[in-house]
Amino acid sequence: MRTTTTRRRRLLTTAVATLGLVVVPAAAACVAQAAAADTTTGVVNTKGDPGPRLTVRERPTSASAAVGSRADGARITIVCQTYGQSVTGTYGTSRVWDKVGSGGFVSDAYVRTGSDGLVAPLCPGTNTSTSARVKATIDAAKSMTGKYPYSWGGGNYAGPTKGICCSPSGIDDRQTVGFDCSGLMEYAFYQGAGLRLSSTSRSQYADGPRKPLSTLKAGDMVFWSDSSRSASRIHHVALYIGDGKIVEANRVSGPDVRVRAFSTREAGVMPYVVRPIR
Repeated sequence: MRTTTTRRRRLLTTAVATLGLVVVPAAAACVAQAAAADTTTGVVNTKGDPGPRLTVRERPTSASAAVGSRADGARITIVCQTYGQSVTGTYGTSRVWDKVGSGGFVSDAYVRTGSDGLVAPLCPGTNTSTSARVKATIDAAKSMTGKYPYSWGGGNYAGPTKGICCSPSGIDDRQTVGFDCSGLMEYAFYQGAGLRLSSTSRSQYADGPRKPLSTLKAGDMVFWSDSSRSASRIHHVALYIGDGKIVEANRVSGPDVRVRAFSTREAGVMPYVVRPIR
């Protein structure tokens, strides 16, 4: 069953880090999530035993000048990520390029980061289309399906976390690593589009921008309330991915992070969606 609310308690911090091109909504609930993430790293894998060295390029294209290289198996620091030439490598085909700590870019198709989505902020000056950011956001959300349980208060922009105590029904998730519904939205939009959302379904709805449900399209967040359809009674949020489907985190039988069929006629669906990517 769906839990009755997604309000999540966060400790407020006094030190707030600013990340390049990350949009932080002006909501108090977001302050707790604004602490700087740990340095992101990845491991080079060019296949072989060992494989050839991975060339570091001046710009995110294979035609760009070489400015260095990294050995197969080397751990690299990823400062930020951007989109460039499509490359097919060890981990499939990807347009994502990783900017390394010493400067220059390597194709993410040859770097193991533990995620199919973005794992670092978008690099300043990254020029990406709306459709590309929507796709990346959906891919990030779908990459978590079937992997983690629902955890009350769990998950944030960086990934799954332990939850909190206690849900309205009294469930203690302090030892359960996973996502609740709004935590999954935080993760998907940060990993896919570099956007920092606030941390509850109600604050995410309030932050907007809102669009009529009749204009629903892939990349929109859909919200549920009680029969009053009041914003103050919102208790669930999910990501619409197109073709009548959503990705959601919900405490249900079977996988808690899942893709399922969706209808705008479901009970309690709010008359507006939120469209963070414009």
